[in-house]
Amino acid sequence: MNKHKSLLAMLPLFLVLFIDGMGLGLLFPILNTIIIEPTAGFLPESTSTLVRDFYYGLTIGIFMICWFFGAAILGDLSDSIGRKKSLMICLIGAFLGYFISAIAINLHSFWILLLGRMIAGFTAGSQPIAQAAIVDVSLEEHKPRNIGLILLAISLGFVFGPIFGGLLSNSALVSWFNFTVPMYFAAGISLFNAFLLALTFEETLTNTRKALTIRWHHAVNIFISAFKHPAIARYSVVLLVMIFGWSNYFTFIPLYLLQTYHYTTMQNSFFLAVMGLGFSLGCGYVVGLFTKLCKFNNIVLVGLLITAAQVLIFLVSGVQWVMWVTTFIIGVSLSVAYSVLLTIFSNQVSKNEQGWVMGVTGSIMALCFGVTSVFTGLIAHVGAILPMILAFSGLLFSAILLFFIKAE
Repeated sequence: MNKHKSLLAMLPLFLVLFIDGMGLGLLFPILNTIIIEPTAGFLPESTSTLVRDFYYGLTIGIFMICWFFGAAILGDLSDSIGRKKSLMICLIGAFLGYFISAIAINLHSFWILLLGRMIAGFTAGSQPIAQAAIVDVSLEEHKPRNIGLILLAISLGFVFGPIFGGLLSNSALVSWFNFTVPMYFAAGISLFNAFLLALTFEETLTNTRKALTIRWHHAVNIFISAFKHPAIARYSVVLLVMIFGWSNYFTFIPLYLLQTYHYTTMQNSFFLAVMGLGFSLGCGYVVGLFTKLCKFNNIVLVGLLITAAQVLIFLVSGVQWVMWVTTFIIGVSLSVAYSVLLTIFSNQVSKNEQGWVMGVTGSIMALCFGVTSVFTGLIAHVGAILPMILAFSGLLFSAILLFFIKAE
């Protein structure tokens, strides 16, 4: 297979990764506006701030919790029916999730919206399957290039998702643009990629299991196993606290900007896109530079401290251009810290445990992100600043924990 054909064969897989990266960034500013803003008309104007904040946290949290369970089940499924069919399930699920969410916005139904996010979350575990399939079809000399393209596809999705969400929901640009248009757009891309995958992608996993085994408890077992494994238990605690801090910032920054500075959906979208640019730079260049020069623990420690410091500067500055600079730096420092921390996890276990340990880190991320979003949504009515304080505290405390682990 020559270079051109190899890349063409993997195009649907890169689109899967792009759609995964795009999803949350596209939705957050829209969900923030329609649920939190009384004048948006999605919820009755009489809905209290407490209920609005809880609904917002629940909508995001339920997606991540369903992701937590769905990713483990889809992993089992891909071993039984193959990667192509599993990815088709993920893409059809993404299509249904976005389409139902658009219908829910039209009908002003929060519970239908929640159903759409549950379906999308449960079938959102396509990233590891797509990554594995790309590695399967990569020639040995092309693997470094293709792994770089994996990160690029996810990062581009994270950058363009908020931009699509902001532009396609702005009726000032085109009269018929509204909050449903980004949903239909994402649904259309997902459905198109499902057809593209069906027509052009050949199954890469030849030794599939004949017996179809779905273990509903598997996700919980994976999560618990992280804290029982002697080599990664302490790092798992660090990751858990780190995700607590990060999820508070990422989930509730649109809420903070809306309530404090009256940001529009487009302003919030471009704010997240700037963060995405930081992620792209961090994953694509900075992490490779520093891993050649510094010890891994030191990189994560400094990255977490820089991220916590930027959240604090964001809170106390009150100057908007400073906030935009800080979110870019947060994107760089957090992506570097997270990438290197995953490498540390990988280095703690044998070659035969690599799939397991990556599943563990994804499990911790998804469950903590989901539970934190619901919990903070319950108490965010106290003030939009509270999630930012929790973000700073979680990031700083995870750095302190890592320092003591490093010192042992």
